Amino acid sequence: MSDVINQTPLAQVRKGNLPELASDSFTAFILGASGGIGHAMVLEILEQQPNAQIYRFARTLTNLPPINTTRPGQVLDYAWDLRQPEAFANTLIEIKSKMKVATLPLDLVLIASGFLHDATQQPEKSYKQLTSEALMRSYQLNAVGPILTLQALLEQMDLKQPCKIGVLSARVGSISDNRMGGWHAYRASKAALNMLLKNLSIELVRKRAAITLVGLQPGTTQTALSKPFTKRLDAALLQTPQFTAESLYHVLAELTPEQSGHLFDFNGERFEP
Repeated sequence: MSDVINQTPLAQVRKGNLPELASDSFTAFILGASGGIGHAMVLEILEQQPNAQIYRFARTLTNLPPINTTRPGQVLDYAWDLRQPEAFANTLIEIKSKMKVATLPLDLVLIASGFLHDATQQPEKSYKQLTSEALMRSYQLNAVGPILTLQALLEQMDLKQPCKIGVLSARVGSISDNRMGGWHAYRASKAALNMLLKNLSIELVRKRAAITLVGLQPGTTQTALSKPFTKRLDAALLQTPQFTAESLYHVLAELTPEQSGHLFDFNGERFEP
């Protein structure tokens, strides 16, 4: 399954000068913050924006790692389940009420979720392994859940305020780049996610929104999702969550609303759906 791996040498990743994402205050939502990339992004934001207000979201709050911050309440935690979009919409109303604002003043949002396998479901190697249950579960967790999360967020945001929104996608979700086949449920659900992101971005352009919404390919990162599939991978191509988070932060910082709806890898290179 060679096309699962982004073969860009890590030394070639472009950093450049980091544009400012906010002039004074900075507020970020990290959804899926108990995962390797999500947690690393929280730390990266605190590194780049020491005074940032960060909201972490996870299905199981006890799985969120402890964070050392400069002030009490700088990082706030809320439950978020991809299978319960209605509950998330209510959570946003609660947060907005506590902030005493009419719209959520967000500068950066990262949906760092993704489902490939667990004890009951593995990536398919043949069409003979396809099941309705596996397909529907993958669609729910990789496409339906993230898009309904975005729907709830956008309804509570000021679309005229600049905000960078990144959603973890996957290069294997690119139909044009698919050379190996297999992994049917994962590939198809990520392809569906990519289409939905494109649709939302078109609507945001029509609304003259200042939102930058993109799909992000994180590269092969040392996380629970990729662990079973990296045994034969050259160690030089396997990224740490910290490296991935730093790279994605820089990518988001440099993108503009005109680039919404497209897919970018951790090196900032656009790739086709």
